[in-house]
Amino acid sequence: MTSFTFRKASSSDLDGVLSVQAVVFPAFQEAKATFAERLRLYPDGFFVVEEGGDIKGYLVSYPVRRPEPPPLDTLIGAISPDCDAYYVHDLSLLPAMRGRGAAVAMIEAMTGVARNAGFTAMVLTAVGGADIFWRRFGFATVSVPALEARLLAYGADAVYMERSF
Repeated sequence: MTSFTFRKASSSDLDGVLSVQAVVFPAFQEAKATFAERLRLYPDGFFVVEEGGDIKGYLVSYPVRRPEPPPLDTLIGAISPDCDAYYVHDLSLLPAMRGRGAAVAMIEAMTGVARNAGFTAMVLTAVGGADIFWRRFGFATVSVPALEARLLAYGADAVYMERSF
């Protein structure tokens, strides 16, 4: 079995990221421009998993203000200087990569980036029942009535989650 490579993303990886997104999140597509902006704004928080020369997964993360995750497929323009949490924008792995340690590697790297940047909390929007996965990493669902309409864009089962460390 070929082992995977885990590394920071580059702009040449974006087509591969879109290919993974199309398989993993067909109902929640974001434009290449959205990913390119996140990579430009916070390159330390954008990782890819590669195997056999192909992108097989990715993780996008960056600072935000709580509880204000950006809406789906929205350009944000800049990272606000008054951010108080680290946002997990997206973690996607092709089915063949699951259970092989790639997600754990990305989450550990992302947590290190968040800690090194001085954050003590991470936040995310879990979709499609992924809250079960995120609970294994210390995230808990937080009810924020002001986010209810925004969460609906991610489906009826979407939840906002936080983790302090």
